[in-house]
Amino acid sequence: MSLPRAVFAASAVLLCIIAVKTLSPPTAERIKIGFVVKMPEQAWFINEIAAAQSAGRAHGFDVVAIGAPDGERLMSAVDNLAAQGAAGFAVCAPDVRLGPAVIAHARLAGLKVVTVDDQFVGADGKPMIEVPHLGMSGYRIGLQVGQSIAAEMKHRGWQPQDVGAIAITSNELPTAVQRVAGARDALLASGFLPANVFEAPQRATDTESASNAAAPVFSRQPQLKRWVIFALNEESVLGGVRAAEQFGLDRDQVIGI
Repeated sequence: MSLPRAVFAASAVLLCIIAVKTLSPPTAERIKIGFVVKMPEQAWFINEIAAAQSAGRAHGFDVVAIGAPDGERLMSAVDNLAAQGAAGFAVCAPDVRLGPAVIAHARLAGLKVVTVDDQFVGADGKPMIEVPHLGMSGYRIGLQVGQSIAAEMKHRGWQPQDVGAIAITSNELPTAVQRVAGARDALLASGFLPANVFEAPQRATDTESASNAAAPVFSRQPQLKRWVIFALNEESVLGGVRAAEQFGLDRDQVIGI
């Protein structure tokens, strides 16, 4: 687990604790905090939860990790935490548009809320700035991806006109939009041809969904024998690589970051 990721996750839970201690009356009981994530099987969230639980052991509080891949299970998680006597929770929701409903439900349950990774949006589509949030710049992460792809293309001696790019997108998720936009912008700034960038909308943010999204792009562009792949996360990039394998492309023909 990298230090930045550990610090990020620990900071998210500590931010929630600060909110609880500031806004709630003192209690002699050990504080319990929920950590609710949309895809608990993904490496990113596994590491976040582990770092949060490590912070709990170091600072004397308990962390209850719950997976909530859809809205129904997210609301159930709120009820579960309330029943356990939790003071609040940090959450990365399966759909940021659930924000108003989650906040209303949490308030009824007497729980404080902090968002991590993905920020809640209100009915107007704008970020809910009234909810404490801890995140990173998705666009800057994307820029690093695009710059790294351009550097690897140069290292391999690839010419932009001979290369296709698959941007595996999830436009319902602001973080995904920012990361993909950053990667695309950096790639275009390096001289990549706009006409050779193809979007592949994915249904979910996992490997299988990304593979299904990328496959039609390879099918429609058989003249391109070299490809670069970028997306929201490592699982989605891996899905693009799996699709490339299905079309007979090998490691010397694909760059995925």
